[in-house]
Amino acid sequence: MDPELRRLYLQDLKEIEDEIREFGVNVELLMEKAEILDFLGRQDEAEVLLREALQKEPEHGDLWNNLGVVLKNMGRYEEAFDALMTSQRLSPSRTVTLKNIGDVLFFQYRDDEARLWYERALRADRNDPWALTGKAQILVSKRNYETSLELFDRALTIEPDYTWALGGRGMALLGLGQFEEALDSFDQAIELDPEWDQPHCGKAEALHRLGRLKEAEAEYRTALRLDELDPLKWQDLGNVLLDMNRFRDSLRAFRRAARLDEALVRAHSGMAHALDMLGRFDDALVEYDKALALDEEDPSIWNNRAVLQAEGMNDFTAAKGSYERALALDPEYHLARFNFAQLLVKMGHDKHAREELRKVQSAFRSGGRDLIPELRDEDLTWMESFLSGGGKSEK
Repeated sequence: MDPELRRLYLQDLKEIEDEIREFGVNVELLMEKAEILDFLGRQDEAEVLLREALQKEPEHGDLWNNLGVVLKNMGRYEEAFDALMTSQRLSPSRTVTLKNIGDVLFFQYRDDEARLWYERALRADRNDPWALTGKAQILVSKRNYETSLELFDRALTIEPDYTWALGGRGMALLGLGQFEEALDSFDQAIELDPEWDQPHCGKAEALHRLGRLKEAEAEYRTALRLDELDPLKWQDLGNVLLDMNRFRDSLRAFRRAARLDEALVRAHSGMAHALDMLGRFDDALVEYDKALALDEEDPSIWNNRAVLQAEGMNDFTAAKGSYERALALDPEYHLARFNFAQLLVKMGHDKHAREELRKVQSAFRSGGRDLIPELRDEDLTWMESFLSGGGKSEK
């Protein structure tokens, strides 16, 4: 929080406490004090005051709404939802409660329900920036980036400095592949609220996509200084460090992510990749198997496991089984099919390899280079040579 803003809140808090000492406790003063405590991050104290006030006026809709907001800010979403629904029952036309209910449902990943509450708020005011932004965030999560961008822009036309909308606009632009424009939105959000971690993460992702890896690393580390207990930030930092070939550093980042959330699939598969690059093949296989125990339907993990088994461990039979599993899950996974064909050549199964490579070649000719961006020029040269009858595997 900005030091000057914090000073002003503390000054307001002192004035309210002076009023309470002079005139005694009343519900309105308790609500004001609780709101300031919430802004200062002292939610435990705010909750106590609001529950004290509810003892005096249990049918006070604003009290229930404010309690719901405090509980939301504490991450206690089920309790927050119950409090907000009580507020909505007592004050059905209060639109701020509708939006708060939408927020809580959004944080619980109950997107379809959240959207209904934001839309109820928009029926009362179709140009409400908060409700427009909430609905747009849900569309981003559903990958409806163009429509979400329209809603973010509407919200920002009404309230140009709305940080939440600027951050969300950046995420929509990321989804559309407009990385430079996304950076601009994230920078605006960061300028308005440098202590909010989300635009730092979004900016880091945009920088990563643009190949500006050192800047991406710095931005993720800034986000982690704001919230070092978020496993996804450590995981994303690990991916950047992998691309920088800093395998030991990436391994540490992925390990931190997995310690914070043992069920994070990509933390385990990232660890496996780093361990593979460090020559620790047995440890890498353990991590791939952990990832598959969490999500056995991810073809990319089966492909990467197969690469490890074939190239790191020389276990061609096991690698063949992993490739077959990847392709059974996704027959259009052309990189896995190319890798599988190279393995078949190593195993002496040239006829089968040609069958697989013809499928890759057909996909490549119809979809272009972007369809399989991982393939190098020498890979394509080898494929054409092999299919013409004169090539041998280079791997």
